Amino acid sequence: MKPRRLPVLSCAEAARRERRFFRGDERRSLALMAKAVAGLAAEIRRHLATPPRAILVLAGKGNNGADAVWTAALLRTPTTKVTVLFAEGVPASGQPAIVWSRHGAGMRVATPRDLARLSRGRFDVVLDGLLGQGFRAPLRAPYARLIAGSKALRGLRVAVDLPSGLGDDVAGPAFRADLTISLGALKRPLLAPGAAAYRGRLRVVDLGLPGQTGQEGCASARTLDALRRLRSANTEKRQQGKVLIVAGSDPMPGAALMNTAAALQAGAGLVTTCLPRAVQARAAVAHPEAMWRPLETDAAGTLTQQPSATLLANKDVLLTGSGMGPEATAYLRALLRAFRGDVVLDADALRPQVVRAARQGRRTCVLLPHAGEFLRLSGRPLTVAHGKAYARRHRCIVVLKDAVTAVTDGRDVVHIPFGGPVLARGGSGDLLAGIVAAVLARRKSLGLSPFDAVVVAATWHAQAADRLSEERGEEAVRTTELLPRLSPVLRGG
Repeated sequence: MKPRRLPVLSCAEAARRERRFFRGDERRSLALMAKAVAGLAAEIRRHLATPPRAILVLAGKGNNGADAVWTAALLRTPTTKVTVLFAEGVPASGQPAIVWSRHGAGMRVATPRDLARLSRGRFDVVLDGLLGQGFRAPLRAPYARLIAGSKALRGLRVAVDLPSGLGDDVAGPAFRADLTISLGALKRPLLAPGAAAYRGRLRVVDLGLPGQTGQEGCASARTLDALRRLRSANTEKRQQGKVLIVAGSDPMPGAALMNTAAALQAGAGLVTTCLPRAVQARAAVAHPEAMWRPLETDAAGTLTQQPSATLLANKDVLLTGSGMGPEATAYLRALLRAFRGDVVLDADALRPQVVRAARQGRRTCVLLPHAGEFLRLSGRPLTVAHGKAYARRHRCIVVLKDAVTAVTDGRDVVHIPFGGPVLARGGSGDLLAGIVAAVLARRKSLGLSPFDAVVVAATWHAQAADRLSEERGEEAVRTTELLPRLSPVLRGG
């Protein structure tokens, strides 16, 4: 089963797709709007610590403004004060008028002249519904003034579909959002280099619209459906992925432990970890489900002893590189030449000479670089275009770890619109590596291609981070607290 992906579309393509679905039926259009605003409200609630007491809506004359007004209606409680600043007056026709008549009761109406006054207050949520996907340059003066003046508005700043001022033919100036929630598809202008300054965190609401994704798409909540199915009643541990981890050093033992904990939590049937002898006893107590094999190190604490041929045999996936140090390059090259299965390379294994050794034969090779590691590998800054070219040239799957992570095999690209700053902690990459290794090792039992297995793993990791952020916030948490959230993400609990 191929995991569900949403398309990446220009605003014009998204509009055509919606028109084909509506077929001129206004009731169908309103039903889809209801689904969109329910998704908007749910996503906003995930980013709020408490129910909102004050909401400000910036509403244009089109359906984007109607989406924002309806979303505010869903978010409000009996004590919430909602103010709607209409850029061009209260709507008198079309769907915006229908939405206002049904949901605007009790909301205060403001005009652009009130913006300075509103900027002196504070709101829990500021909803940007000024301009939608139908916007085309140039930006008219009244909207330009509103967008410029909106910078002073305080609260969680949420762009509905895309920040006003971004579009197919323009990249700003635009509303500066803390959170952008794209509807139905990931809008291509949100991926433009200059968009990062305006979009904030990026999320996408799946509206269930039909259509193909092509070679570029984005993950959705349903991307994890393969992990939600019951396992076969007749399975056993050897059919659920045999992972070998070779990682760590005396100065950096934690990486191997986090690799192992993540692979175990992500469902691998058998996990064997080779690590420095000095760490083995503590590791075995911490995670008794794994099989631990101590290896000798040199005076600097770098691994020198290779795993035995018996350990290397009959393993589905080798994960290596985490916490090993730059001195381990020759060791890693020898290890990868001796291993015959699929490989996941992280951290200190992300060096050109190591990747060359890994690319022997027809096995799957997965790389997990952040920006600095990708520059070391390729000599190029981390972008989707550069990552795609690198993956195609080296015949590997690359997970480009960034504010919006992307996975590419040189042909397809899948963006992961989940996760966020809660992952900006040491060790989050070690956990991702373990999850990727486990899902890749289980791909046959899950019915996934190697590429889809990596997409599923990266999405699972990011959604668990979202769950952690929702439950605990983004400040006083530890990286490993992500792991207990893997199960609730799948079960919805």
